[in-house]
Amino acid sequence: MPKVSIKICATLHTILQDESFNNFQVVQLRDAFQTASTSKQSVSETYKYIYRQVTRFTKKGILKKNVRANSKIATYQKSEQFYQTNFSIEPNHSQVGQTPKVINSVEKNAIQLLKERLKQSEVDLLACIGESEEYMRLYKSFPEMKEHLESQYMLARENSSKLLGQIKAIKSVITHQQK
Repeated sequence: MPKVSIKICATLHTILQDESFNNFQVVQLRDAFQTASTSKQSVSETYKYIYRQVTRFTKKGILKKNVRANSKIATYQKSEQFYQTNFSIEPNHSQVGQTPKVINSVEKNAIQLLKERLKQSEVDLLACIGESEEYMRLYKSFPEMKEHLESQYMLARENSSKLLGQIKAIKSVITHQQK
């Protein structure tokens, strides 16, 4: 069977190519699209656009529509044909007419927000480290409270590990965005 070629906007293509994005509702795709898009379109306009695209993809056979028997909510799943389709990437529906200058300022704002988030995560990490150190000092002073202090100490260490992971991820994204 020859490969089908279908036009699709770049943002929508990126979302749908994510392997974990499957068995979705139109609302979920709309939310992901709005998050990834720099458009100032209203939620209802974005919903209409996404709904039209999903309907078109369903008619072409690259998405399957599933409706549960006792529910009106439809979910969509990528079909085998989805993986065999050649997608022709169009300029982003939401970014048509935007100048590189506008996109560049959006990227700078994103980097600034990421840096602020990084600072907050670093402050939170220091607080967790201080908390776990204090639990150790308290344990030495009050060994009879071992059980409670030990569980609190482990929670503080777990939070420290999570924050360290967040910091690493944020630094990675900042480095990637600044290239």
